[in-house]
Formats: sequence, structure tokens, C-alpha cells
Amino acid sequence: MFHANSVPAPPHITKQVHRERAFYHIQWSVLEPVSRHTINSRVPSLPGIWELYYLENSRIPRMLKMGRAWYGGLRNVLRLESDGSELQNRDMQELLESGDSYYRYTVCEIAADLEEVYDVLTTLRGVPSPPAPPQRYREVRIQEPEEMSINRNRTPAQPKRPPTPFGNRVPNMFDAMRAMQEIEDERNSRS
Repeated sequence: MFHANSVPAPPHITKQVHRERAFYHIQWSVLEPVSRHTINSRVPSLPGIWELYYLENSRIPRMLKMGRAWYGGLRNVLRLESDGSELQNRDMQELLESGDSYYRYTVCEIAADLEEVYDVLTTLRGVPSPPAPPQRYREVRIQEPEEMSINRNRTPAQPKRPPTPFGNRVPNMFDAMRAMQEIEDERNSRS
């Protein structure tokens, strides 16, 4: 039963097991602009996986980093990891404070499932991670949406136009010499 005042469920990970194979379906949140206010108001304090992105040329999402949160929850970890003034984030401070950095997350409340999904995602995305514990299943497969939804706080930057010149074309030395020769020829033809 749906109530008008109920809060929608956070994005989460679901699992189906069939013949010692685990099939995980990841439902990600929309990419939201990084700010303490949006993180405090929209991210739950639940365990899960988070990713930070920046928009290259204000259009193409590129991953900055990803991680998992257990103790303290996603809200606490995302606030810390997205803060450009924190010591561990000094190398990406400019990107985090540019206004083109975004985050997304998914909730997973089962520790073993969280570890397996995180290990597979780090392998797929090429993110270095500590060695994985032995798998519980013979095979682990992940399905996630191919498209990313972005909740933009501003429109993408338009391509720069060349500056307009201040008047007509600026003559060079040869143009000036040609004009002087034409004036001299005109004077000679009048006399």
C-alpha cells in the first residue's frame, strides 16, 4: 500500500541465486551534484557502494573514485570523500570544487553481498583494490543500467566562439605599401 507521505526506497542491490551462480542487479541513484547539503538531505546512513564522478568538458562522466561504506553509512563516507579540503582528497581538490563533480550510490545491507559486488565492480572499472576474499558462488554476474541519469545543477558549457574583431581587417605592411603605391600612381596620372 502506497501512502502520499511515504519516502521512496533508496536505490539498492537485489540478488538471485541459481545453480551456484549469483546474479546481482544494481539500481543506482541519479548522479547528483556534490555538496554537503545534497549529501546530508538525500543520502541515507545505510551501508552500500558509492562513486564520485566529474564531468569532463561538462558533458562526459569520468570516475574519480569509488568505495564501499559499512560503519557510518553512505552519508558519512560520501561527505568525507567529496570534501576537497580533506587531506586524502588534496590531489583532486580542484575537480571536487569545480561544480562539475557528481556522486551516486546504491544500498546493500548484507556484508557478504556488498563485498562480492564491490570486488566485481572494481575489477570491471579497473580500480585498484585489496585482494578479494574467496567467492561464495561459482560465478558472480552483475547487471546495471547502461545509461547514467544526471541531475544537473547547471547546463553544460557551450563551445567557445572565436572573439569578434574590433572592426575591419587590420592591414599588414604589404597592404600599406600597396595602398601607398596606388596613391602615388593616382597622383602621377592626374598630373
